[in-house]
Amino acid sequence: MRQFFTTFLASCLGVVATFALIFILLIGMAISGAQSKSGYGNNSVLKLSLESFIPEQTDNVNQQFSFTGAADETIGLQRIITLIEHAANDKKIKGIVLENTSVSIGQASLLSLISSLQKFKESGKFVYSYADSHTQSSYMLCSVADSMFLNPQGMIDIRGYGSAIPFFKNMLDKVGVEMEVFYAGDFKSASEPFRLTGMSEASKLQTREFLHDMHMIFREIVSENRKLPADSIESIISTYSGRTAVKAKQAGLVDALYYKDQFEDMIREKTGIKPGKKIKYISIGKYDTVADVKQKSGGKDKIAIVYAEGEIVYGSEDPGVISEKKYLKVLQKIRNDKEVKAVVLRVNSPGGNAFSSEVIWHEIQKIRQAGKPVVASFGDYAASGGYYISAGADKIVAQPNTLTGSIGVFMMLPNATKLMNDKLGVNFDTIKTHPYAAGFSPFLNLTDKEKEVMQEMTMDIYDLFIKRVAEGRNLSEDSTKVIARGRVWTGRMAVEKGLVDTLGNLDTAIKIAAAEAGLEKYKTVEYPFVEPDFFNTLIRDIKRSKGEDVRQLFTSTEERRWFQQFMEIKSVLAKKDPQTRLPFVFDFN
Repeated sequence: MRQFFTTFLASCLGVVATFALIFILLIGMAISGAQSKSGYGNNSVLKLSLESFIPEQTDNVNQQFSFTGAADETIGLQRIITLIEHAANDKKIKGIVLENTSVSIGQASLLSLISSLQKFKESGKFVYSYADSHTQSSYMLCSVADSMFLNPQGMIDIRGYGSAIPFFKNMLDKVGVEMEVFYAGDFKSASEPFRLTGMSEASKLQTREFLHDMHMIFREIVSENRKLPADSIESIISTYSGRTAVKAKQAGLVDALYYKDQFEDMIREKTGIKPGKKIKYISIGKYDTVADVKQKSGGKDKIAIVYAEGEIVYGSEDPGVISEKKYLKVLQKIRNDKEVKAVVLRVNSPGGNAFSSEVIWHEIQKIRQAGKPVVASFGDYAASGGYYISAGADKIVAQPNTLTGSIGVFMMLPNATKLMNDKLGVNFDTIKTHPYAAGFSPFLNLTDKEKEVMQEMTMDIYDLFIKRVAEGRNLSEDSTKVIARGRVWTGRMAVEKGLVDTLGNLDTAIKIAAAEAGLEKYKTVEYPFVEPDFFNTLIRDIKRSKGEDVRQLFTSTEERRWFQQFMEIKSVLAKKDPQTRLPFVFDFN
C-alpha cells in the first residue's frame, strides 16, 4: 500500500511538473514575443525569402508534401499578399528586399506576388533583389525589383521551359507487373507512364503548346520589368547568357554585381543606417506576428472564400487535401449562413478522386440554388477534378499561366500475375458463385467481360464530366468533347476555348462575386478553418524564441523535387477508383 501511494504521488507530481513547465514556457514565449515586437521599429526592411513551400491558405498543408517538419508554420500566399499590401502603408517599413535563389510556388502564384509587389512600389518605397544565383522562376519573380543585384560568382539559370516525365513500363515488365489501364480522352496522359515507354503524340502536342505559352508569359513579364526587348530575351535564353554573373550583367539581366556585404552597405545608405550598424531586417514570418493587419469593416454581409487546394482524396479530413467529407461540412455551413451572400471557390488542385469531385460539385450547385453566386478563382492548377468542382460556378477566373482543363478520366489496376507466378512461384486458384465474384484482383488476369466493365465505368464518369462542363459553361456536349479529351490548357488558352470567363487573381474574383451579389460593403471570411495543433505551435514558438530554424527533411531544392515526384507517383499507384487528375504537378525551374 505504501508503495502504491508513493507511486501515485510521484505520478501526480510528474503531471504537476509537466504543467508547470508548459506554463513557464508559455510565459517565456510571451516575453520573447514582446521583445521581438519591441525590436520592430523605424527604418525596418521587410525581407522576403520565398524558397519554402507556400500554400494558398496559411498552414493548410498536406504534411507528406510540405518538406518542412511538423512544427514549421507555413504562411499562405494570400496572407503574404495581405502583408505586402499592409507594408506599403506601414511607416516603419522603408522597403522590401527579395532574397531567394529558387522558389517553391507555381507559375500563377508568381504572377500574384509580382502584382502585389508592383502595387507596393506605387507607395514610393524601394524593392531590391539580391541573390547568389537564380532559377528561372526566382528570376521571374525578382525581376519586379527596382534594381537587381547578383553575387559576382553567381549565375542566372534561364534556359526556357521543358518537361521530363519518367516512364515505368519497362521496369514494371521486368518485375512482372502490367498495369491494366482504362481511360477516356486521348490527351489524358496521366496513365501513360505506366502503359507506354514515352510520350504519345497527343501528349507531346499539348505539353509543347502549354510550355510555349508559359514561356511567352515569362518573356512578357521579364520584358516589362527589365525593359528588355523580346528578341533580346530570346537570344539570352538560346545562348544561355545567364550562365555567369558577368555575362548576366552584360545581357542586362541584373543591374550590378555585388558581394553580400556590398549590397548591405547600399541598404544601410538607403535606410540612413550608419556603416557597420545592423540592418533592421524583418522576415515575412516575424512581420506576420507584429503587423497590426485589420480587416476592413464592411458590415454584416460576407463573401466566403473557400480554399480548395491539394489533391482530391476520398474521405480525408487532413489539411492540404480536398475531400467530400471535409468540404461538405464547410459548404453546408456556408449555404445555411444567412450573412454569406456570395462564395469564391479558390482552386489550386491537379484533381484526384472522381466521386469526391462530383459530390463537391453537387453541394456547390445547392449553394447557387440558395441564391448565392459562386465565382471560381484558379491558382497554379485547376485541372481535371479541380476543374470539375468549378465547372458549375457562375463565373470562372484564372491567371494567364494557370494549368486547367484536363477533362478526362482514367482507372488503373495492377496485374501482378507474372510476378506472383513466374518470379515468386505463387499461384492462385478460385471458386466463385457468380462471374465477377473473384474478379478485379491484381493476382488474377482480367477477363474480357471485366475489362468491358472497367472501360464502361470510365466512360460513364467521362460522359458525366462532359455533361457537367457543358451545362456549367453553356456549351453543347459535342463542342465540349472537342475541347475536353483530357487536354491541358493555360488560363489564357482556356478563355479562348470558353472554359474560363476572364483573367485575374483572387481579388478579381472577389470583386466579381460582390457584383454578382449586388454588394457594395462586405467582409470576407476564409474556409476551411485550419485547426492549430497546440504542441506543434508550442514547439514552433520555442524554436523561434531561440532563433533556430526548423530542420528540413530535404535540404536541397533538387532533393525536394525528386521526393515530390516520388510521392505523386505513389499517390497515382495507390488509387484503384476512377481518377480525374493530372499525371504530375509540373516543375518549371
